[in-house]
Amino acid sequence: MITSASLTIVLVQPPVEDFYFTPHRSSALGLQSLADAWTKRGHHCHILNFPLEKPKKKRLPLPEKLKYLNPWLKKHSKEMTGTAFFSRYFRFGPSLEDCLERIKVLKPQVVAISCFAWSYAQTTRKLLELLRPPLNPPFDPPLLVVGGPGVTVMPEYFTSFADLVIKGEGENVIGAIEKRAGRISYPSCGEIVCPDPPGTFPLVWDISTGRKNRFTAVTMLTRGCPKMCSFCSNHLIFGKTLRKIALPEVYSGLDLLVDQVLRRSQYLETKLHLNFEDDNILFQKNYFLAILKYIKEKCDQNRIDFSFSAENGMDYLLLNHETLAAFKELNLTQLNLSLASMDQQQLEREKRTGNIKKLESLLEYSEKLAIPVITYFICGLKKDTPRKMVETISYLHGLKTRIGISLYYPVPGLADWLDKELFLKIPSYLCCGSSAYPWNGSLTSKELITAFRLARTSNYIKNCPGDNTKVREIKINLLKDETLERSMVELFFRRK
Repeated sequence: MITSASLTIVLVQPPVEDFYFTPHRSSALGLQSLADAWTKRGHHCHILNFPLEKPKKKRLPLPEKLKYLNPWLKKHSKEMTGTAFFSRYFRFGPSLEDCLERIKVLKPQVVAISCFAWSYAQTTRKLLELLRPPLNPPFDPPLLVVGGPGVTVMPEYFTSFADLVIKGEGENVIGAIEKRAGRISYPSCGEIVCPDPPGTFPLVWDISTGRKNRFTAVTMLTRGCPKMCSFCSNHLIFGKTLRKIALPEVYSGLDLLVDQVLRRSQYLETKLHLNFEDDNILFQKNYFLAILKYIKEKCDQNRIDFSFSAENGMDYLLLNHETLAAFKELNLTQLNLSLASMDQQQLEREKRTGNIKKLESLLEYSEKLAIPVITYFICGLKKDTPRKMVETISYLHGLKTRIGISLYYPVPGLADWLDKELFLKIPSYLCCGSSAYPWNGSLTSKELITAFRLARTSNYIKNCPGDNTKVREIKINLLKDETLERSMVELFFRRK
């Protein structure tokens, strides 16, 4: 459909303020999906993914409400760097003032900003505040639209700063944008729009070029989650029904991706690594395998070395040896497993099950296939204790896997966090895992950070097998560190 009046729409991913940032995980797939849908309506869309723009990193003063972390934010000796917590706070991407200038140059009629996590809501709102004055007098001010996961869980937080606040998926909100563009009111009325989710959505991807003609692309095949875990907001954002892109559309998209790689390739030897950002792809195992086989055959035909990963993690309960062997044949580079918790009480509370024997079998078979593994668990859930966390880390330390530890943080609207007033009284950055805030009261910040460092210690020790001198040195240094919970450190080294 082509509208009678084409709009210039700038879609924005604001810069990120945090202790760390993983660039290849900031693919802005949501904005790319919106741009695809809205371009088909005849509009001109520009995407500004600011976390990936220069300057890519600038140190910032520690926010006032994070100063409780000061005892742990310190530099470590070279020998202890691999076991450390964070030491500095950064902005990833340009300043908000520079973002404003980049947006102004494009003379937009609509500015659509995505808040991809509630923890970054304050930065999103600050950018909206800067955009509120007219950008290009005497031109009309742009319509300000805000959406994304961070907005969906608490749209009320943004209503005084935007004209349209999108709760849910945004492809179908374009009709409301077309009606409102050019008719802006002051102050913003902040209309909350709850569009129906799209019946179908396109395969979109973000692609980057590394050294030696290596291309890395990020994509997502599904939306929604039938689970209702108290620590995850997927079902709040995308709904409780798992939806997938139809196979013919996926295949057409992958053809275009391969064509794009071939056009940009400068050498005979070309590599393409594809990371799937799906949370629940193993619910559609045969579908996923069909897609992997298709893209690998397509790459083989064009002499492209293909590999893949799924860094959001796979539910180990849905895996088996046959699937792992198939993944190996299709060039899986790393297996990311989602454990959530080893504690049966926790799992029952989440209406989940566990099978430690199956996990051990999968890890043994992965080692046989030479597939490296990272196993993730959550630290700081309601029923957690310092001892349980050390036992989990010690247990995983004895297996052929690296440890991924995720410090718990809440999101407005989750089962235990239905009172959204709480989130109006505190800065959203406290809802970052890196803030190590004792949300559930089960572990203190000191105990959370000790668990974090012990998980890193496990990985560091595994990177230097047989070096008992280094292990003793690490143990001595950790025991001497008064910012750590000594009893947890002692228990880890007794059980290791």
